[in-house]
Amino acid sequence: MSELGDSTETTDYGNARRGSGRLVRRSFIIALVLLSSGFIAGGAMELWFRYQESVSSIWSLQTEMAEGAAFKIHQFMQGIEKTMRISTQSQRIVDSGLTEEFEVELIKLLKAVPAITVVSALDLSGQEQFKLSRVELIQPGDLIFRGDDEAFLRAKGGVPYFSPVYFVRESEPYASIATPIERFAGEILGVLIAEVNLKYIWDVVSDIQAGEKGYAYVVTGNGDLIAHPDISLVLARQNLMDLDQVQIALAGEQGPFTASDNLVSQKVIAAYASIPDLGWIVLVERPTSEAYASLYSSLFRSGFFLLVGIGMAVLASLLIGFRVVRPLQTLREGVARISDGELDHHIDIQTGDEFETLAGEFNDMTAKLRESYASIERVSHLERFFSPQLAEAIESSEEQDLMEDHRREITIVFCDLRNFTEFSSLVEPEEAMKVLREYYQAIGALLRRYEATIEHFAGDGLMAFFNDPVPCPDPEVRAVRMAIEMQRDVEELIIGWRKSGIKLGFGIGISSGYATLGRIGSEEQFHYAAIGSVANLASRLCDEAQSGQILVTESVYAKVDHLADTRRTGDLTLKGFPKPVSVLEIVALKENPSDSPKC
Repeated sequence: MSELGDSTETTDYGNARRGSGRLVRRSFIIALVLLSSGFIAGGAMELWFRYQESVSSIWSLQTEMAEGAAFKIHQFMQGIEKTMRISTQSQRIVDSGLTEEFEVELIKLLKAVPAITVVSALDLSGQEQFKLSRVELIQPGDLIFRGDDEAFLRAKGGVPYFSPVYFVRESEPYASIATPIERFAGEILGVLIAEVNLKYIWDVVSDIQAGEKGYAYVVTGNGDLIAHPDISLVLARQNLMDLDQVQIALAGEQGPFTASDNLVSQKVIAAYASIPDLGWIVLVERPTSEAYASLYSSLFRSGFFLLVGIGMAVLASLLIGFRVVRPLQTLREGVARISDGELDHHIDIQTGDEFETLAGEFNDMTAKLRESYASIERVSHLERFFSPQLAEAIESSEEQDLMEDHRREITIVFCDLRNFTEFSSLVEPEEAMKVLREYYQAIGALLRRYEATIEHFAGDGLMAFFNDPVPCPDPEVRAVRMAIEMQRDVEELIIGWRKSGIKLGFGIGISSGYATLGRIGSEEQFHYAAIGSVANLASRLCDEAQSGQILVTESVYAKVDHLADTRRTGDLTLKGFPKPVSVLEIVALKENPSDSPKC
């Protein structure tokens, strides 16, 4: 079984060793990926910032164009209103009021402002007194009462009025402008109302050039298109409320906007400016393909340089890999041979760098391994028979000095399970072995932690001692502490065993005194043993201890009275001892025991 296990371990190690050859390749790949990721991340960030700057620049430029167009349209409408007001302040009005001579002023107004199609002069009651039109002849019977018109009522109050847009013949956009007719400031004689054809603002939006394919257009507050470079769209009375950019502009949201579809489902970048007095919005749109052309060129250039950078990173990785992989392969093969037991192998690397230094260190290490290998094997063999500290003591000292018989004061701990003999005779051996494994696993951990020297195992019984071969200033304290923890841990096992119908107990005896220690056995196999009445006394106390008891002698009690609460059990007559022995029971640790020095 041992040979099979060693073979399996060797095979597994060989597979792992072969797999480890991929480490360097993975490392270089990871380095390449990280380096390339840096290039890509830097390029992506640069492109992102360029995109943001480009969008902001496009938005600013188109907003400036829209604001310029809005200003011109506002000036256009205000200019008409101003011309109308001037026509109402002629000398004829001052001298005679709304007489037939005022009709001459209206003729002049139509000549001065081509955008005005119809103009009417109303008296203070709202009755049209004069009316002129470019498209039809006005008869006296055509003069109507307009006293209920909002335009008349607003202008009669002394302020100009601009009406909402309306469409004549369901095609041409119009708006009415009304101004008061004043002889003097505050003395209103009537109201002048003009119907303005808005197709004349086509010249304003047509002059706007947003790049090669950009354009401007104007919509009303309800989305009706009233000006566009393509006049046919205006005459078709298009409503653009379905366009995202129109909705956002009418809502007054701040830009820049994301790309949206225009009337022909083309992606465009839009900006806007409002004309508050009129309730209109001027939008400037530019196709994304044109707006982002410079950005696409930048993307191409950045991508090209990114590929160049990645190519250089690959080349650098290959060069470094060539300088690293070959000596590393030599190192790996050398370490593999050393791992296989070829401690005489010499790793030969002459690169004049860290690899050569590392190879030299491996060679030094191999020499030291050869020197210590025999010692390691010996210690490993000794630990099969002795506790770890005893095996180390044997190896680090002259064996003959340690193995020679000597006398020393020690503290001995005897412990075993109550009723185990009866239990083991009634159950299958496998079940008894299972109980013993759980038992020794629990107390074995404590023996190692408290650095006890194990003298021997005997079925469910155990003998261990302190102060030899490793000296300890207070072995009694250490023994009692360990015994209390043993009782606690084994009691937990006992509770679990009882649930399975296993009724066992656990007792401990502790004594302190001089004993003779040394080697017993043959040359082929020997044990380190303690001989003397102190060992017999600990064994007898263990036999007398009931389950859960820790019995100690007076000499032990004298050393631990500061540590533990005790109870006298009286003098016991023990086999092999002519006189009764005074015995005490360790009940528990005191609440605040003073710390004891460690071995």
